[in-house]
Parts: sequence; C-alpha cells; structure tokens
Amino acid sequence: MDDKSKAQAIAKALVQAKLAACVQISAQGESVYMWEGKLCEEAEYYLSIKTTAALKDKVVAWLEANHAYDTPEIIVLNAKASTEYQHWLQNSLG
Repeated sequence: MDDKSKAQAIAKALVQAKLAACVQISAQGESVYMWEGKLCEEAEYYLSIKTTAALKDKVVAWLEANHAYDTPEIIVLNAKASTEYQHWLQNSLG
C-alpha cells in the first residue's frame, strides 16, 4: 500500500467488519520490482492482518475486491498463537 491513509482505511474496515481482530501497519519500506516490463521502486506500507483460518478466504476476497492495486501482495501464513491470544482473537471476531 503506497499511502498510509489508505493502509489505515483498509485496517479499520477489516477490524470493523470483524474480518480481522487486529491489523498491524508496518513502517514505510521500499519495494523494487518489475511491472509490465518496467523496473519500479515504490515506498509502501505493509499490513499484517490477524484473523482465523475460518475467515482467511473472506479476508483474501475482501482485499482482492477493495485494494487499490491491480495485483496486491497477499500472502497467507499459518501460525500458532498462545492460548490467551487465540481466546482474544476469537472474542474480537465474535
């Protein structure tokens, strides 16, 4: 996400929709990549979206429908959380 206010809007929308319990917005970093045959350099913010495996597909579909990029980077990682964090996550998502 190239704009902090857009990153914040996505984070707030996901949490308010109860698709994510928390969205962490990273400090701005720089990406270097090829796009349509051209070398690009962009400053970007990265989002770490904390949700459940049951909501993963809904989150991915929401991002694909609402992200400003034609091809947003969406990487799903499976992680094990502490019991207390899992309880908080479940309670936050309803």
